[in-house]
Amino acid sequence: MTNRFIPDSADLQLVRRARAWIAVLHELGAGGPDDPLLRALTVKGGLRSYPADRERGKRMRPGSLNERLQHLAEEAGVPYIDNKKAISHSWRAGANTGMKARGVSLAERNLVGRWSPGSTTADTVYDRPHGVGEGDPLDNVPQYGGTTRAAVAAARAEPPTE
Repeated sequence: MTNRFIPDSADLQLVRRARAWIAVLHELGAGGPDDPLLRALTVKGGLRSYPADRERGKRMRPGSLNERLQHLAEEAGVPYIDNKKAISHSWRAGANTGMKARGVSLAERNLVGRWSPGSTTADTVYDRPHGVGEGDPLDNVPQYGGTTRAAVAAARAEPPTE
């Protein structure tokens, strides 16, 4: 797997969001140096518990992300986007669609999306411009106790940290 540097930006607030998630893990008692960063949560926002002898340990199983996204999409009243069930690949499609709309070449999107060089999957499967610019239905998904826009606004209001 190749590592890729993703610069923080005002619209993503990656560093602040990561710090907020790490603070939540500490509050839930799962912020130790050997604890995994990505953990499955219950519907009520607690840590999902697993048997002590579980082979994967505390790491979340692959379906946990989809379950959480679908729960949040249901809460927001948008379980379907363009007549397709919201799944974790919806995020991948959103990133690709946004890059294509901003003129990023197919070759660059293949690299960033980890598709094979020369593949057209980014254009044939993961380009979903339907509804772009008409308001994001996922704005209603609660994040950090409020909507996405409210969370970003609150993060922007914080003084920058180094």
